Amino acid sequence: MSTPTSQPASCFFEKNPSLVLSRRAFVEGAGSLLLMMAVTGSALTGQRLSGGNHELGLLVSAFATSGSLVGLILALGSVSGGHFNPLITGLQWLAGQRSLRCTLSYIGAQITGAMLGALLANSLFDSLASEPLTVMLNSKWILSEIVATCGLMIVVFGCIRSEKALTGPFSVGAWLLAAIVATPSASYANPAIALAAILASGPVGLTVSSATVYVAAEIAGALLAYVVISIAYPRTP
Repeated sequence: MSTPTSQPASCFFEKNPSLVLSRRAFVEGAGSLLLMMAVTGSALTGQRLSGGNHELGLLVSAFATSGSLVGLILALGSVSGGHFNPLITGLQWLAGQRSLRCTLSYIGAQITGAMLGALLANSLFDSLASEPLTVMLNSKWILSEIVATCGLMIVVFGCIRSEKALTGPFSVGAWLLAAIVATPSASYANPAIALAAILASGPVGLTVSSATVYVAAEIAGALLAYVVISIAYPRTP
């Protein structure tokens, strides 16, 4: 088992933690694939519809990305928890709520699924050539991704600690929609998405060096959120 049997009904925990791990990991991979396909495809669609208006294209992508994530968490969350993000899985392991074996299986599936999702979107849009975004080591961009990720993890784990199972998907979607528009880094806030963006065409594409910067910033943001949540929702022994 990856989570305690006494775990109360809550979002981002599987309904049956004794379910075979390969099945739960497969669901995490499938969800990550569909999420990355939506991220990449909506960015390409937004680019086509906006006619060079970056803000309009970003808004199209924000609605599609947040909407797809809400739907996927609602549809698959009872099987695997509906993470589709290594940071959620990793912080649950850090809190002693998930085994190392489960954590590594989930993260491997999430990254693999997201990469396949990027390739699928490229194929669907016949857009194999990309102009990846080059993120310079600029403090504002790094801070942006730290803040976006920290906010997302605070929303995720705040919903978990509040023990209200249906709050998570909609709260996460709402934050992601706002953060994509409100932060210059466009709130990737997910190492699986950032790494898969190396393979993605269009506006979401990242170079290897840019993806590395994003992942480092996302980990820092997640750890900061962990501190905030620990203070806001202290756990009794």
